[in-house]
Amino acid sequence: MVIKEIQNRRSIREYKPDDIPDEYIQEIIKAGEFAPSAMNNRAVEFIVVRDSKTKEDIFNIVGQTFVKKAPVLIIPTTDTRKTNFVVEDLAVVSENMFLQATALGLGTVWKAVGGGVWEEKIKEILGVPEEYKIINIIPVGYPKEKVFPYVDADFDPKKIHKERW
Repeated sequence: MVIKEIQNRRSIREYKPDDIPDEYIQEIIKAGEFAPSAMNNRAVEFIVVRDSKTKEDIFNIVGQTFVKKAPVLIIPTTDTRKTNFVVEDLAVVSENMFLQATALGLGTVWKAVGGGVWEEKIKEILGVPEEYKIINIIPVGYPKEKVFPYVDADFDPKKIHKERW
């Protein structure tokens, strides 16, 4: 049941240095590819970064250590010529990837890039064509420390409004 992965999924910013098998990365990306997209445009593509120099270059832009220490970075990107819903498409893709990574015992975090100078510099480093958009980076690795899942007590039914506020 997918609720288990939802409850276990936490933002992970510290990773063990252990390598991630290619098969795991492929499964994570497959989950992203199977995400719904606006009008089924399927315009999302993925960049997988393992190279420490490239991770260091990206770290120098975003300034967060987990970007260079994660064994793998996955950068989902989408073709703006094929979708008018860039943020929505990339967000759904990313969530699917987070849940698949969790199911594989891996940790992830959303590292926002979101337009502007950061995006342009990262696109330049990675050779991403101009018509493609990046909104986030997904660091992937085995969590350095044990994480605790959400429990039913964390659920707040008072946040449900029926019919009207």
